[in-house]
Amino acid sequence: MSSEARDILIMSRRVLVIDDQPFMLKLIRYNLNKCGCDVVTETDGLAALDRIEEIAPDLVILDIRMPAITGTELCAKFRANKTHGNVPILILTSQLRENSEEEAKAAGATDFMTKPFSPAELLAAVQKHLKG
Repeated sequence: MSSEARDILIMSRRVLVIDDQPFMLKLIRYNLNKCGCDVVTETDGLAALDRIEEIAPDLVILDIRMPAITGTELCAKFRANKTHGNVPILILTSQLRENSEEEAKAAGATDFMTKPFSPAELLAAVQKHLKG
């Protein structure tokens, strides 16, 4: 299979994006849709947790700071899911404390990025985790 054909297959995967900021969801969806990703968005982590079986994502992107449940708590709950617990999870957040990245990784995050981000950075991270 050619590299180009493999990239098309990779980028036709489903990505679940969870962030309580509608603008951020639109920005991420726009950039991932340009590459052919099927993007499902949720503004509420608990709603995403309830729909994980239905959504069946190939990758999860989530923020740390959200109402009702934090991104690190949600990450740990996704990891406990028997069916989808091995899905890569990318934390994309503006919350930067000294140990934010370590807490995210301890909860099961595969990768960690900070906002603001460039579209190229985001796409590179998504492609890396969908290939893996």
